[in-house]
Amino acid sequence: MEKNDRANFSGGFTNSSFLSDEYKMESINSVDTKPKTQNLNGRPTGYLLFCISVSVIGAAFQVGWNIGVYNTPIDVIKDFFNQTNFDRNKEYMSQSRFDLLWSVTNGLLPLGAAFGGISSGLIADKFGRKNGMILTNIFVIICGVLNLISKFVKAYETLIVARFFSGLFCGLFTGILPLYLTELPPQNLRGSAGTLNQLLIVLGILITNIMGLRDILGSEDRWPILVTIMLAPALAHIGLFFAAESPKYLYIKKNNPELARETLKRLRGYNENLVNAEMKMLQDEKIAMDSQKEVSWGDLFTVPSLRHPLIIAVCIHIAQQFSGINAVIFYSTNIFKSVGLKDQWPLYATILLGVVQLVMTLVCTVIIEKAGRKILLLIGMGGMCLSSFGIGLTRIFSGEAEWLNYLTVVFSVFYIIFFSIGPGAIPWIMTSELFKSNARAKANSIAVFVNWTSAFIVTVSFQFIEAAIGDYSFILFGGLLVFFTLFMLFFVPETKNRTVEEITEAFAYQTLFLFNNSKKKEMTVRF
Repeated sequence: MEKNDRANFSGGFTNSSFLSDEYKMESINSVDTKPKTQNLNGRPTGYLLFCISVSVIGAAFQVGWNIGVYNTPIDVIKDFFNQTNFDRNKEYMSQSRFDLLWSVTNGLLPLGAAFGGISSGLIADKFGRKNGMILTNIFVIICGVLNLISKFVKAYETLIVARFFSGLFCGLFTGILPLYLTELPPQNLRGSAGTLNQLLIVLGILITNIMGLRDILGSEDRWPILVTIMLAPALAHIGLFFAAESPKYLYIKKNNPELARETLKRLRGYNENLVNAEMKMLQDEKIAMDSQKEVSWGDLFTVPSLRHPLIIAVCIHIAQQFSGINAVIFYSTNIFKSVGLKDQWPLYATILLGVVQLVMTLVCTVIIEKAGRKILLLIGMGGMCLSSFGIGLTRIFSGEAEWLNYLTVVFSVFYIIFFSIGPGAIPWIMTSELFKSNARAKANSIAVFVNWTSAFIVTVSFQFIEAAIGDYSFILFGGLLVFFTLFMLFFVPETKNRTVEEITEAFAYQTLFLFNNSKKKEMTVRF
């Protein structure tokens, strides 16, 4: 890359107040003299809604179901582990051995998902976004069969192995689905479609928690049905055989503009003006990409215009997991027990948190195109920061007054609200928006790998953090959230209503931390 291409590009990535008035005026004038961007806004057609619906039900809902499937029936699963050990060795497991096996069982999901995530880019580019999701269901079937036979063959090892396979397909789905949801809808619906990923994950967690109650499918006799019913949402992916492949993938990766145009016509309700505008955009991107060499894995780390958005993508995924969200969910049942809830009521209260998370994720889906990605990330991270300090302080001083326990519950609810309003969904959306097609799948797979690896670290280490510093664990998360909020403020761009080409162009003129004064006059305020 030429030296000048490494110069800074303002575009909302940095505060425009750093620029002199002279440069601001020149920037504004430079925008006015350029031709206006074509209107790329469209409506949600029936075929588009069909394609999005079958993809998110079979993928995102499936991810949520498998994340939450062991939450509520933990006691009956524990009894199965113990009874199996007794039948073999004529003695029950010690608590320490069970805790180890249970940690391994739960940890294998994010670990498997990390491997699935890093492979998702290769599969998405080789087989396509749609076919990649169809092929991923091979692991869904393997996992379902292992879950089904576990009780009948009296082997808890099948559940442990199944957990790894569930991680594989969760990682693949969370890598491929955001690509599909970014490339399928028109520009003005891109954010709303992207939030459906997180919305269906949350819905899957909520429903599996409800179905896992002892009175429904969480009993000793019915839990095999609970862990096998995951095959039902997978049937939604039969609809993918009739769904559209990504037009951008067809045009740029498969070099088939005719099929891309026909696919766009169906997705856009035969709006010729919109189809022509999008085809022109794809043509321009294809020409630009053909004039450059293929993006390699190494380019993502060495080329500044790719490295900078990759740093941003990776950091927002690390922030999502190291915010302590899994710790809050993990500790929620104990929080509700601490205020006097008994029997099944702590589980009901945990389900209530799931309902709150679902509602607020739906709110994010509705407002994201109006509010923007960055502002919702800032509100979410800032609110989580205050809530985390609130949880920590009320736990620390809970012995002073009983009413502080109720405040702990309140802060936990607010924590979930702020997580759901932005940090839950937006990292998945923005990662796909920050890269062109030639780098998007590879960059997305790295981000998914980092996300699930971070989830694995937090899930496994939280019990040790709690043992080491106790009630101060949420103070630790609060401190991390201060850093994450500042990072969002200074380094994360706003991508609302911007084409991928406009977003990626900006990084060609930007350094991550410093301005390059020699290129100030080429800056623009379009962002």
